[in-house]
Amino acid sequence: MPNKHIRQTLRDPSTPVQFHILVLEQDQLYARTLKQEIESQLRVNVVTVHTVAAAKLLLSEQPNHFFLSITSVIDLNSDAFEKVDLLGEFNIPVIAIVSEYEDEMRDQLIKRHVIDYVVKGQSDGITYICELIQRVHKNTSIKVLVVDDSKVSQFVIGRELSLQKFSVFKAFNGLEALNILEQQGDVKLVLVDHQMSMINGITFVQKVRSIYPKDQLLIIGISTSSDPRLAVKFLKAGANDFIAKPFNYEILLCRINQNLDMLDAVEFAKHLSNVDYLSNVFNRRYFFERGNKIFQSLKEYSPVTVMMMDIDFFKKVNDMYGHDAGDEVIKHFARQLKEHFHTDIVARLGGEEFAVLSQSPDYLDSFEYIEAFRSKISSQFVQVKQHVIQYTCSIGVTGVLRKNLNDMMIHADRLLYSAKTNGRNRVEGKPARKH
Repeated sequence: MPNKHIRQTLRDPSTPVQFHILVLEQDQLYARTLKQEIESQLRVNVVTVHTVAAAKLLLSEQPNHFFLSITSVIDLNSDAFEKVDLLGEFNIPVIAIVSEYEDEMRDQLIKRHVIDYVVKGQSDGITYICELIQRVHKNTSIKVLVVDDSKVSQFVIGRELSLQKFSVFKAFNGLEALNILEQQGDVKLVLVDHQMSMINGITFVQKVRSIYPKDQLLIIGISTSSDPRLAVKFLKAGANDFIAKPFNYEILLCRINQNLDMLDAVEFAKHLSNVDYLSNVFNRRYFFERGNKIFQSLKEYSPVTVMMMDIDFFKKVNDMYGHDAGDEVIKHFARQLKEHFHTDIVARLGGEEFAVLSQSPDYLDSFEYIEAFRSKISSQFVQVKQHVIQYTCSIGVTGVLRKNLNDMMIHADRLLYSAKTNGRNRVEGKPARKH
């Protein structure tokens, strides 16, 4: 199943604390406000200290404890930057709180371990901080590839990306980059320069796009060229964006984040289109789409098992306890399915009917694991308000490979019907090697 959306995960009260944030702030009231607001919006733990000495002692005792830090840099005096430099010594990215936007201040911050800055007192300042924390947390799972034949450019871009918690890979030419993409498999973003040996940036983009679509891999072209047509050439070749050199850190960061946010939106939309809204397992459309692709790749003796499942007497649950209770039973059943058959494709086909598609060889000789699921369901209870509901399920299983998924589904459905007519709360079907 797709992972829960990052913004939901960090705000979900049922999830444990994700990481720890250090607030180094002399203004104790403001520090307390930051702690309360951030902890109310995110599942994080915020620790506040009010002096450099206290921060140094804490970090010496727990050098790898904090994921991010927040501190005020009100003016350009050395005391203000002492805090930033201390946090940088312990390799902790810093969100700086400033009194106003000022070019000299911004330049000094960017030279240090500061990932971004916020003006103190802005109405949406803390909201922006929370969104920034979420994005940096998401970055820890994102691989970025920098393709540039300049060591200096590689170092500068790589440093800024690493500060944002990305996993950074580097390549000096397009061929080396293609090998890295193949080896890693899950790179999300490529920054590619145009003027390189072997193949140039535009040719590289064309080669990559023949393998990876735009909604799977982001590509941002970069170049020092003064040719105004170069951006258009990159975009027509398949790049998602283009940035002209020289660019400052903020421009780079904003463009990267905008593209990643768009990719997040596309992935989340896909998740919604593939997942049943009530049960949070795959829906019927996705099950057949994915299942048919699997069948196209199967060889003659490839293991494949199809299960059709139905909640027994589900109409009685709705009639006796109401449709809200019926929904809770469906959600409970789906959770148990996902947990028990966690390596298989689990889907709700409609109503109280579910299906499982597995390529595990374990079911060729025995349905013991499937029987264990049936038994587990029959022994559990669902609490819905003042009602305690117990229910069972019937299962039809086939592991005999047929010409397509639909034929196997029809056979499993017939076995499910047999389970119903033979008394319910049972598994019907025989393992393929026992036929």
